[in-house]
Amino acid sequence: MDNTYYLESRIAGSTNPQRIVLDTLPITIGRSADCAVIINNSSLSRVHARIELHANKLILCDLDSTNGCFVNHQRIVSNTELQLGDIVHFAGIEYCLKAEDNCAEDDDRTRIYMQTLPKHFAVKSKEFAELLDQQLVTTFQQIITLQNGDVYGYELLGRGKHPSLGASPFELFKIAESLNKQNELSVLFRRRGFMQAELAGIKKPLFFNSHPEECHNPDQLLSELSELRKLHPSLQLIFEVHEAAVTDLGAMIAIRNGLTDLNIGLAYDDFGSGQARLRELTEAPPDIVKFDISLVRGIGNSESARYKLLASLNKLVQDMGIATLAEGVETEDDAIACHTIGINYFQGYYYGRPTAITSE
Repeated sequence: MDNTYYLESRIAGSTNPQRIVLDTLPITIGRSADCAVIINNSSLSRVHARIELHANKLILCDLDSTNGCFVNHQRIVSNTELQLGDIVHFAGIEYCLKAEDNCAEDDDRTRIYMQTLPKHFAVKSKEFAELLDQQLVTTFQQIITLQNGDVYGYELLGRGKHPSLGASPFELFKIAESLNKQNELSVLFRRRGFMQAELAGIKKPLFFNSHPEECHNPDQLLSELSELRKLHPSLQLIFEVHEAAVTDLGAMIAIRNGLTDLNIGLAYDDFGSGQARLRELTEAPPDIVKFDISLVRGIGNSESARYKLLASLNKLVQDMGIATLAEGVETEDDAIACHTIGINYFQGYYYGRPTAITSE
């Protein structure tokens, strides 16, 4: 083999081996002292599994174990080839197959355990690495309208294009977070979105997002946005920040000032979904406040408490010179209510579902 392969465990506080180096094959794995790798866990059989090398391929063999061997959460029924990034379970003990360039014996009884496999590692890590390396993402746009129904701008929404992964950003970020690659995915979505928008000749405002983790390092985030601003000086950009992403007022002020220097607007996203940014409204005022769907959905009744709350919040924000936007407008009744309240901008399925970026 050109690389040194190993199985790495991510079980915090475990006495099990943290790494099984596959430099001398075959190896046997189990509880017995006769095994090359001894794992002191009662869910494993005495001689549980063997890993062999055939034609430069790693092969996992289950040795009639009681609780089984699993590859990517599927119990194997025959000898199975292992691929880089595969998730391997010996009974309930979880490992991930990785690569680098270039037990004490108990009694003979194997205890049966319930088959609930831990999932510390994400399946499809190999495919996710390909997505990042080959930039297999695209961008959709969600229309944002004015009160008269004209298009005001768009929100950029990332989607995956890898044939073996889903398109949903939610699922992709789940994999990314398990690999500590969430920032890389967020940057890739943003860069691809800006490039597609410029190629399409979009001149209207573009709302874009970040992963909350990025906001923990404002200097690095602003440096990356500065680079993108140089690449796309003509785009009208508005950066959306969720209220949970930045909890430190000083960091929020730094982001606000940095965005101003880059001629990038600021929107507070999902306003009202948790603790409203009342102090930030004065200390680090945004250009736009986006009211969360939880405030907007079902407010058609003008006598309801939710209608009165949204009307009051809208007046408070607008009196501070900040524009407002209603997210998640899905019905005609909610659209009429938001218009009546006097909200400036509207976004939601009532005005159109996300579509691929096209020329204006």
